[in-house]
Amino acid sequence: MVSILNNQTSNEEFLEFATNEVHNVDVATTHHGAPSAQVCDLVLNKNGKLYIVTSSQNPFFQDLIHQPKVIINGYKGDGTMDSCGFSIRGTIKNVEHEYIDEIFEKDDYLNEIYADDIEGAKEDLRVLEITPKEAAYLDHRTHPIFTRKFEF
Repeated sequence: MVSILNNQTSNEEFLEFATNEVHNVDVATTHHGAPSAQVCDLVLNKNGKLYIVTSSQNPFFQDLIHQPKVIINGYKGDGTMDSCGFSIRGTIKNVEHEYIDEIFEKDDYLNEIYADDIEGAKEDLRVLEITPKEAAYLDHRTHPIFTRKFEF
């Protein structure tokens, strides 16, 4: 079960919720005018920014670099009435390898995924910094249903 947010939830608390309680999100942008999306992990929340990592060889990485406007959708629950979700609109930029060691330390499952060559993976992976602009949150677990907007 994840936390239930309310009108007193700060922007920082919302970003912590997105990163640590939902974690798995869909990041969407466009590629030559067509939708482009990928499931990613929000691996870090730092100074009001969110971070993901992806391979520099991943075509989605190029989409993000060429069209830095993104929407991030997250969802948690076991069905509609037991779920909450959010959408975050923002911009994304490549910060190369900044925070890569901290990310591998925090999300130690990455060491398992890349166990065959951790240093090679750290060299290939790129850290992408997301600057949130606005977000919407919806929670079906409360009665009445709770919605909230966040401005950053």
